[in-house]
Amino acid sequence: LVGKTGTGKSATGNTILRPDVFESEASPVGVTTQCSSGFVQEGGRRVYVVDMPGFCGSLTKEDMKTHLETCVELSVPGPHAFLLVINLDARFTAEEMNTVKLIQQNFGEDAVHHTIILFTRAEQLKGKSLQQYIAKCQHLKRLTESCGGRYHAFNNNDIRNRSQVTELLEKIDRMTQENGGRHYTNKMFEEAQKKIKKKKKMKKLQNAALAVGSAVGTGAAVTGGVILGITVGAVAGPAVLIGAGAAAAVGMAVKLVMNKVKQNKKDKNLPKNSKTLFRT
Repeated sequence: LVGKTGTGKSATGNTILRPDVFESEASPVGVTTQCSSGFVQEGGRRVYVVDMPGFCGSLTKEDMKTHLETCVELSVPGPHAFLLVINLDARFTAEEMNTVKLIQQNFGEDAVHHTIILFTRAEQLKGKSLQQYIAKCQHLKRLTESCGGRYHAFNNNDIRNRSQVTELLEKIDRMTQENGGRHYTNKMFEEAQKKIKKKKKMKKLQNAALAVGSAVGTGAAVTGGVILGITVGAVAGPAVLIGAGAAAAVGMAVKLVMNKVKQNKKDKNLPKNSKTLFRT
């Protein structure tokens, strides 16, 4: 169960599990602060549900990363479905649209193939079909399309209505079949986290290159990549491109330049033919 804080994720989990396994109450702030799980026997099988803290709550990025890892650990060997929970009674905003991006950023591009949008407060439809409701909002229409047109609605005030749970499980089964019988795996999550770390590393390298350029009073252009060249007297350092596959070389180049900057500050009596240059 993933989504924005206050959408009814925990109440949805309780509807599926029947007893109140997850803490749920009307509150302006997120009630769920830790990942938790529960299971129920439904249709001759055991169904596990993992409830996550809200994406847009007060959690730090470090805390969210920890919760994401816990979520995957609790659903080993991996979840069959991500249920993106959205409240029908609330105004649909850009935050809901960004939730899909957050899922992709944290769980990888493959995660959307395992995602179903689950609308809460289905009683607010008042006889109208969910399809009609979605058709009236272009942003909502695009959101459902980004998840393969898969969606479902729950009335969490009617927990005795087991048909809504049965229909959800049938949709999850169909989605799993469309994915070739595969579920989201720990390996997919690990690959997604590796990409996140790689992007962060490249960002740090770019920032370091700009910082070094600023420190010596020269410009460094970043337009799809930065080329750093180091020439000290008659000794020329390697020109390196900040881009895919060049992280190690850039790291050494930046370190070399920064060490040289420190040396220049300490030693004011450099030979006349010695200088530091950046070439872009």
